[in-house]
This record gives sequence, C-alpha cells and structure tokens, in this order.
Amino acid sequence: MKKFLFLLISIICLTISAKAQVPSATCSLSNATPKAGEIVVMTVNIKKCDLACYAQYQQLLPEGFTATEISGQSDNANFYFENNKVFYQWYKLPIDKSVITLKYNLAIAPGTKIGKYDIPGYFSYQMKNRLGEIETPISIEVK
Repeated sequence: MKKFLFLLISIICLTISAKAQVPSATCSLSNATPKAGEIVVMTVNIKKCDLACYAQYQQLLPEGFTATEISGQSDNANFYFENNKVFYQWYKLPIDKSVITLKYNLAIAPGTKIGKYDIPGYFSYQMKNRLGEIETPISIEVK
C-alpha cells in the first residue's frame, strides 16, 4: 500500500511540474557594439511552451534608433514601428512551433551619441484567462 501511495504521489507531482512550464524570451544583437550609422539585426527568441493565444511583443527604442521588418522573419505576427516602439502582435500564436523567432533591422542614425543604450522589451500573453509578461531587456553600446 505504501509503494502504491508513493507511486501515485510521484505521478501527480510529475504531471503538475510538466504542466507548470512557463514561457521565456531572450534578445540578442548581431553586433552589440555598432557605430552610429550602422544597421544591426535584433533577434528575439520566445519559448512559448503550449501557448496558443493572443500575444504581443514590444520594445521601446531610444531616440535615433529605428526598426524595419525583415520579410519572412516574424512567425506570422503583425509588425508595427511607431513612436520609437517596435510592436509584434499575434491574434493566435502559431501552434506548430515551440519557439518563435523574430528578427528585424535596427538602424542607428548617423550622429547618435556614443554610449550605452538600454532597450526594454516585453512579451505579453494571455494564459488561462490570466495575463503574463516576460521582460527582455537588452543593452547596446554605440561606438
């Protein structure tokens, strides 16, 4: 009886931990130390687990930085760039992928001051009628 109870508890714990997966997200740059006037590629990887809901990703760019979509690199998201904000939106996340990859060109205007710039980012989603958010901050050093 003790072995059966132990086995039952183990199965329940494994089931709960398997269902408790939470999404994660990371950002990277093709060159974290570009010069003013250059263009680098921003890559965002989102491990979505089993999410298949409304979601959005956004980054707030500093003055002098602009973003343009790289065709075919948005995993079916709608891309917008307005008021220094990069915005990707899905009405329903792709169900056939466990990791979503977004790529866009990040242009640094000529004359941008040398220095470190922090770029905040957020992946927001709805899971079981609850909102979740993952921060994806990244820094860029303009030389």
